[in-house]
Amino acid sequence: MNHYQSKLLLLIISFWISSISYSDVTGESLDKILILSGLTKQVEQFPGLVKAGMAQARQQDQGTSIPDSEYKLILSSVDKTIASTEIVEKIRIALMQSLNETDAQQLLSWYESDLGKEITKAEESASTPEEFQKMMAASGSLMENTDRVEFAKRLDKLLGATDMTLDFQLYSNLAVYSAIMTAMQPDTALDIEPFKAQMAALKEQMRTTAEKMVIISYVYSYRDIGVEKLKKYEAFLNAPVTMKFNKIIKDSMKQGLELSITNWAASMAQIVKLKEKNGSQNKVQQ
Repeated sequence: MNHYQSKLLLLIISFWISSISYSDVTGESLDKILILSGLTKQVEQFPGLVKAGMAQARQQDQGTSIPDSEYKLILSSVDKTIASTEIVEKIRIALMQSLNETDAQQLLSWYESDLGKEITKAEESASTPEEFQKMMAASGSLMENTDRVEFAKRLDKLLGATDMTLDFQLYSNLAVYSAIMTAMQPDTALDIEPFKAQMAALKEQMRTTAEKMVIISYVYSYRDIGVEKLKKYEAFLNAPVTMKFNKIIKDSMKQGLELSITNWAASMAQIVKLKEKNGSQNKVQQ
C-alpha cells in the first residue's frame, strides 16, 4: 500500500468513525426523552391501573367470584410481577438501537417546548388509578363531544392504541388461562385451541370495547387543552421521526408487558393451585 492509499484509507476510517459518533444517540438524550415525554411516569402507573381494572371488574361482579383472601394475594402479585422498571429499560434499549442523536434532538425540541410540556402533563395526570375512576364516571358525557371524539379517533389510528390494547387483552387472557390450567392439571397435555376459538369469537366485541376505552381516555386526557393546540400536537405525531419513535415504543412496550403478564399469570396460577390444595385438605379433615 503506497502513501496515497494509506492516507485515503485513514480518511475513510476517520469519516466512518465520525459518522457513527454523530449518529449514535447519547444516553443523556434518551433519558431526557423518557422523562420529558412522561413515558417513565406512565409506565410506573401500570401496576396501579391493572389493580384499578380488577377492582372495577370485581365491583361489577359484586365480589362473588373471588374471596377476599385470594383477591389480596392477586393484588400483591401485581406489584411483584408487573415490572415497570424492566419495561422502561426494554424501551430504552430499543430506542438506543434505533434512534440517532438528530432524531433525539428533534423529539426533545417538542418535549422541551411549552406545548409539549402541557400535553405531557395532561397525559401524566390522566394516567393515575384515581383519574381512571373519574374518567369512567364521566365516560357518557365525554363521548358526546363530537369534535374531540373525532380527534381521539385520529390519534388512535395514528398510534395504533386500540390494536395494542386488544393484543394485550388477548395475550393476557391466553397467558392466564394457560398458566392456571397447567398448574391445575400438570400431568395433562394442555390443549389451548378451544380457548383460542372462544377468544376469536369474542374478538370483535373486545375490539369495540377496547376502542371505546381508548377514545374515552384520549378525550379525557386532553379535555382542557384547546383545539388549536391539539392540531399542533397532531402535526407533531404525524412527523416521520415521531412516528418512528412511537413505533419503537409500541413494539418494545408490548414485549415488556407480555413478559410481565406471563410472570403474573404464573403467580396467579400458584395462588389458585394453593387455594385448591387447601380446599382439598380441609375436606379430608372434615
